[in-house]
This record gives sequence, C-alpha cells and structure tokens, in this order.
Amino acid sequence: MTVSFAAEEDNPQLALRLAPSAPGALAATAMQEVGEAAAEGATPGEATFLRLRAVAAADPLRTEPFLVEGALAERAGDYDRANKLLAQARARDPRSAAARYLYADTAVRQGKIVEALKEMAVLSRLVPGTSVQLVPALAEFARSPGSRGKLAAILAQNPQLKNPLLLALATDPDNAALIVSLAGPATANPALDTRAWQARLLLGLVARGDYQRAYDLWRGFALLPAGAQPLLFNGSFRDLGAPPPFNWAFSASPAGVAEPGPHRLRVLYYGREDTALATQLLVLPPGNYRFGAPVTGDMVAGALSWTLTCVNAKAPLMDLRLGGSAPPAGNFTVPASGCPAQSLVLNAHREDSPEDSDVRIGPADIERVGG
Repeated sequence: MTVSFAAEEDNPQLALRLAPSAPGALAATAMQEVGEAAAEGATPGEATFLRLRAVAAADPLRTEPFLVEGALAERAGDYDRANKLLAQARARDPRSAAARYLYADTAVRQGKIVEALKEMAVLSRLVPGTSVQLVPALAEFARSPGSRGKLAAILAQNPQLKNPLLLALATDPDNAALIVSLAGPATANPALDTRAWQARLLLGLVARGDYQRAYDLWRGFALLPAGAQPLLFNGSFRDLGAPPPFNWAFSASPAGVAEPGPHRLRVLYYGREDTALATQLLVLPPGNYRFGAPVTGDMVAGALSWTLTCVNAKAPLMDLRLGGSAPPAGNFTVPASGCPAQSLVLNAHREDSPEDSDVRIGPADIERVGG
C-alpha cells in the first residue's frame, strides 16, 4: 500500500497503521515521538529507536536516524560521536537545516571554529536567522581560554550574531572586558539591540554594587571624553544614544507619559496612580549641591516631585514637590560615607480627585554649592 507524504506528515500514527513497514511512516512516527519526549525533557523510548533502525535499514539515505542519534550523543556530551553521526545526516541531505545546525553546535562545543563558521554560513543561506540559535553555544565557548580571537573571526563573518552574543554574555558582568573587546568602538547612535546589551551589562554591574566600573563603561558607550564626569547627564532631556542607568530612563504607561525633547521634558500625567516618570543614576561625590528644573504648564500642585536617594536607602536626600508656590529647585547633601551612588527620580503622585497635568520640565541642572 502506498501512503502519501501528506498523510505521513499530518497523521503519522494513521500512516503507520496503514503501512507499518513504510520508511516514511516509521520516520514520521519516530520523529513525533522524539518531539514529545523532548517536550517532557525525556529520552525517547526503545520503540522509537527500533523504528529509526528500521528506517535506516529500509532507506539508508534518510537523515532522521542520524539526526536523532547525533542529538542524543551531543546531549550526553559525546561530541566526537555526535559529530560523526551529524556529518552522515548532512551528507544524506545537504539542505537539512537541522543537520547543519546540530553539526555547527557540536563543532563550537569542540572548539572547531573553522568548521562551525562554514556550517553557519550555509545555515544562514538555507534559513535566514537560524544561525542566531547557536548563540548559547558560542557564549559558552567564549568563557574558554583563548577564545577571543576565534570569536572575533566568527563575528566578522557572521555579523548577525554579534549583538545576540553580546546580549547573552552581558548576563554575567565578569564578561565586561570580553564584551567590550568584541563590541569594537562605540557609535554615536547605536541600534536598539546594541543598547540592549549595553544596558544589561551596566545594570548587572550596578546590581552588584560596582558603580564606578559601570560608570566608566557607560562613559565609553556615551562617547564622553576620558575623565569627564558631569554631575547630571543630559539635563536637556534629549533622546540620545547613551543607555541608562546613567542617562535618563523614561516611562510611558497608562499612568502617564514622559516624552524627551530637544530642550525640555514633556510630562502628561493623569493623577490616577503613583508612578516614576523619569530616572537617572548619579555618582556624586560627597558634598553640598543644588538641583533645579524649571516647570511650565498646567499641573495640580504636588502631583509631581523630584527625589534623590542614596542607593539601598529609604529616606531621600531631597524631596522637591512641584507646583503651587514651591520653587522648582532644592539643596541636598551627599554624605561622606554609605552613598556611592544616588537615584534621581521624577515621581507622579496619585490624587484624590484625579486631574490631568501637562507640563514641560527643564533644562535640569545640578551644581555644587558652598565649600
């Protein structure tokens, strides 16, 4: 009995009942079982392997038996065996994206970078974007000694892998030097995916309290001159390429919107819930300061405020309510100890009788005062 290819693909179990010895039906059923086992994190059962062996015996040119055995060998860490099996699968079907992907993955894990590069080049032509799935293996390889030069060669030939790889590496702040080396020179207006790995790396350093290291890296990303350390960055609220947290992070939500402009920040707030509209992390040295940010427009008095707080502290060094007769400026003191970085936040406060506020703020500035 002849079973159509469509039947094998759409209903493997039915195809197997109709033609229990047909290689196509056996292969389709086995691959379905492999997928079900993988979804549960399990190894396929013995019946699956019996079907695959029957497929290999009946139709030696089919790729499925070699793909499955190769994938299992790779998962077990037997990369030599996996490499041989996947090479056989690739030889049987040179256009098999699965065979080339798994072969490239094992090659990376073995440090066979030249082989991996060749496979990734072919893979990208077969299925654009597929090679990006190799990023976790590349990130793992990146941690091995002597990998930097090989990785640079990979990224030169496969530029689509660069930002995904840097984003994966940025989960560990200890990779900072490697990331900066692979990234190359910073640009004035980086793409969004470049900003993503930069922000992840910086926030990772900040999370573990390495503020100065984070700030030094950020200064390079922002193209600031060596040694430059403005008290407040981007006080005119421009939409710059420099990433947070040492540049502004703006909020846009149903609670309110902060829109950066060329000279001032436009704020729309609806008075219904508390929210942070704009934030920036500072690294001010101990001393006395004055903060100011002029406000124009329609606003309920007290609906907005600026706070400046030492990281990991609760009580703010400054709490400046806006509107009414209150001046849009205030003084504060950074203590000599226990305040390595400070969070400057534009807050919006829930009102008992909500009213809309539409204001322009800025330019903002911080200056030293006193001795």
